[in-house]
Amino acid sequence: MNLALIGYGKMGKEAERIALERGHSISKTFDSKSAPLSGEEARRIDVGIHFSKAETVRKDIEHWSGLGKDLVVGTTGWGKDLDIVAALVKKAGTGLIYASNYSIGVNLFFRLVQELGDLINAFPEYDLSIHETHHKEKADSPSGTALTLAEILLKRVERKKGKLVGVPEGKIKPELLHIVSTRLGAVAGTHTVTADSGADTIELTHRAKNRSGFALGAVLAAEWIHGRKGIFTMDDILEEMLTNRSRSQKSDL
Repeated sequence: MNLALIGYGKMGKEAERIALERGHSISKTFDSKSAPLSGEEARRIDVGIHFSKAETVRKDIEHWSGLGKDLVVGTTGWGKDLDIVAALVKKAGTGLIYASNYSIGVNLFFRLVQELGDLINAFPEYDLSIHETHHKEKADSPSGTALTLAEILLKRVERKKGKLVGVPEGKIKPELLHIVSTRLGAVAGTHTVTADSGADTIELTHRAKNRSGFALGAVLAAEWIHGRKGIFTMDDILEEMLTNRSRSQKSDL
């Protein structure tokens, strides 16, 4: 495919490397100084991959979908505009996939946390927290991945009613799920969900070694979304991958 990179920072450059390794071409890269995508340029592009600023997402999606382009959005922090974006994509008849994290490992981690939440819901002696660590240049806090983990747990653990982000002022209310963020050095991303009781502690941790897993997932998403219509998430891709692998294993028996 011919891909465009909207945002050409560290993630954009890593996505470029992975895309070229998989036999794709990079038709155009856009940074904060670039002019918007033109109609002539659009004809040479199959899918755009967006790793830029949250405040530009809505405008960029409106512009790109208006030109008939499918999009992969890896930028986080724009969830309040999701309904508006969905309407724009539906009107344009294009495809868009968004995720707080495109790493296959992280999305498997989400599934494990779903299972943990379902189990812990039946055991009120366990309290829960989320801790995430990222490099010191990361703009958003908490991370989009940490917020996704919080949403997963809040849907499954009935005694947790809301989030507490950052440093608490005094005693934490038991119905709040505490999310702690650390910004340190060049850490690619570490997320830990802890379930703690008076007797023991259960921890689930995903630790990214570098950005390659995120970039690979974004390129896989670009391959998947091209030609589809509507809004999807990384969970749709993961579900399809798991189904296909299950069928393949059964056919091998």
